[in-house]
Amino acid sequence: MTSIDLLRGRMRARGTDRPAAIPADSIQLDRLMALAACLITFGLFIDGWAHNHGRVDDSFFTPWHALLYGAVGLSGLILIVTHMRNVSKGFRFSGALPAGYTASLVGFFMFAAGGVADMVWHEVFGFEENIEALISPSHLFLAVAGLMIVTGPIRAAWQRRGGETWSDLLPAVLSLTCITSIFLFFVAFAAITSSTAMLTGSRPASTRLIDGLGVVGFLLHSNILLGVLLLATRRWRLPVGTATLIFVGSAALMTWLRVQHNKEFLFVLSALAVGLLADWLLQRGALETVAGTRLFSIVIPFAYSLGALIVVEILGASVWGAEGLWWLIHMWLGVPVMAGAFGYGLSLLMRPPAAPA
Repeated sequence: MTSIDLLRGRMRARGTDRPAAIPADSIQLDRLMALAACLITFGLFIDGWAHNHGRVDDSFFTPWHALLYGAVGLSGLILIVTHMRNVSKGFRFSGALPAGYTASLVGFFMFAAGGVADMVWHEVFGFEENIEALISPSHLFLAVAGLMIVTGPIRAAWQRRGGETWSDLLPAVLSLTCITSIFLFFVAFAAITSSTAMLTGSRPASTRLIDGLGVVGFLLHSNILLGVLLLATRRWRLPVGTATLIFVGSAALMTWLRVQHNKEFLFVLSALAVGLLADWLLQRGALETVAGTRLFSIVIPFAYSLGALIVVEILGASVWGAEGLWWLIHMWLGVPVMAGAFGYGLSLLMRPPAAPA
């Protein structure tokens, strides 16, 4: 009997071993699933881009859907092949995937079922338009299933002991970038990069609804970014450049989603500046103290919102054929302050005040 046979026998006897016990195998799966996550996210955004630019008709079978569903199919193939290969090695059937990936496999089957349900939904209720497509129950079910797939590398790295270098955490950071972008995609009706042109030009006679949507966009967008970043720092000391990648990656995708003019990618430069600021603060240990955590959580959404407002002012005057922001200082400075206040609230969730002994 070979040593491999003995190892398989021990694994069958114990029945509790997971492939995560072999770090090299688990990390290789992380890399493959991170690639699949990027393809799924790109497939989602190219489908949204096609809808926003009049490249689709009332048909479920489009090249954009093919790319999205093909990427999901690739993730399922990776997971199923890995599962069956590990079963053949002697791992227990219910534990043949590395820790963190069982939910991804469940998400794949949910997505497959959701795709059929979405097609039936379209046949019964018709095709969604504009915001309807973002909040349609069938699409939200697909979003949940997709997030279960995409977050596999995060869950795997979270449960695995290891280093905190780029070689260890790149798949998880790519996955974090993907989920940030997906979150922003589904609130695109109130995202900085897609709902701010209405704040430029001549001041409307009635501003209540426009003001409200504008404020919500800045609060949501900046604090989704902060929330994802704070979650990651709860587990890891992030390698330098993590915040920059998350901020720039999501800003590039969200800008491309509705882009009409190349200058609109100024939003990406604004995100780059704030991402670099966040990375610099993290490397200086900003989250090591309660006061530092509070300050970081105020500064990042404040800076992100203010930087985006500056871009809106520039684009309004030079690209959108308007006259820049019609918001007065009460709004354009008050909104970043409110974004920072919401960030302060998130910091209380991360590091609540100490309770008495």
